[in-house]
Amino acid sequence: MNTDYKGYTIIAASEWEDASGLWNGRYRVLDDKGIVVYESFVKPLQDEEEAYRAANAEARAWIDGQ
Repeated sequence: MNTDYKGYTIIAASEWEDASGLWNGRYRVLDDKGIVVYESFVKPLQDEEEAYRAANAEARAWIDGQ
């Protein structure tokens, strides 16, 4: 899902990891031109929704630190 935040766009998702049996929260931060300026994962979690929320929170924290 895309979220606009402080002039950036956050794309966050949770992805199932077969090997570990856990959900990875993945996020990308795009600038106002649509260029990826940062991308990362959060620690794997048991719950899909928690992984998604954690990815969103870390993306916002990264933006706030800029």
